[in-house]
Amino acid sequence: MSSFSDLIWIEIFLLGFGIFGWFGSFRGLRIARLIEDTPTSKIRSAPQGYIEIIGRSESRPQEDMLSAKLTGTPCVWYSFEIEKYTSNGKSSSWKTIEKGASKEALLFTDDTGHCFIHPDRADVSTHTKKIWHGSSRYPSSGKNSGLFSRRYRYTEKRIHCDQPIYALGHFETVHPPSTAAQTKAAMNTLINEWKQDYDALVAKYDRDDSGDIDLQEWEKVRADAQSEAAKQVRDDYDHTPVNIMSYSPARSQPFVISTSEPKALSTRYRWHFIGFGIVALGCTLGFFYFLPMTINAWRG
Repeated sequence: MSSFSDLIWIEIFLLGFGIFGWFGSFRGLRIARLIEDTPTSKIRSAPQGYIEIIGRSESRPQEDMLSAKLTGTPCVWYSFEIEKYTSNGKSSSWKTIEKGASKEALLFTDDTGHCFIHPDRADVSTHTKKIWHGSSRYPSSGKNSGLFSRRYRYTEKRIHCDQPIYALGHFETVHPPSTAAQTKAAMNTLINEWKQDYDALVAKYDRDDSGDIDLQEWEKVRADAQSEAAKQVRDDYDHTPVNIMSYSPARSQPFVISTSEPKALSTRYRWHFIGFGIVALGCTLGFFYFLPMTINAWRG
């Protein structure tokens, strides 16, 4: 018969995985229902707040393209994971030693407008996924090494230009600052730049040859800076608002980005619901099965 210490560890294990399973199960169901129930919005007429949009990732100039971390493939988003095979006696496993994802915004478009999608903290799923092995921490190529050089496992996911994109998250339209605010900011920038060459500033504005700039002379400096800043803003001012989708301030609202169609995506999350639910139910039943044994062992 198992000792109390063995049984309590079994109970802790079952309880922990049970809670994890129930959480994952209900999360999958909640996301599936949100995907199915949230109406699709067009960027031009989208309401502010939590919405769903469908379109494509927009192509970028070559100099603005990202390069995937492991393969160097041009893309608009990537994630990667590097694992190392470890063996200790009878047990062996893959241990993650490095992982990450690009933080740059994806430029998204539909037939009505453009939107920048910031992928930080998003649940991203893609059709482009590559797994291969090698003998060094970083792969020398995107191909598998020989049979006896499989100490490391590499996983890379990517979103490429002009791929279909589904996004569910917090949408916000940001309008540019007013001309007055931009002029003030540009004026302060100009004055700070002029101060870097203070001798030249004194030579230009020191009217009484005092070797310094007094209050009246500073007013002239500010007036000239304001005039030049106003001209800059007038020539370069862009009235176009910027649309942004990002992680929702409400943590209960998931942020999803995918290259799959909504129907296929909701089906995937429903399978998450079923799979995690089976794990959770099994752990829960196991917990209550071992509970009387644990209590009896504790009582001695």
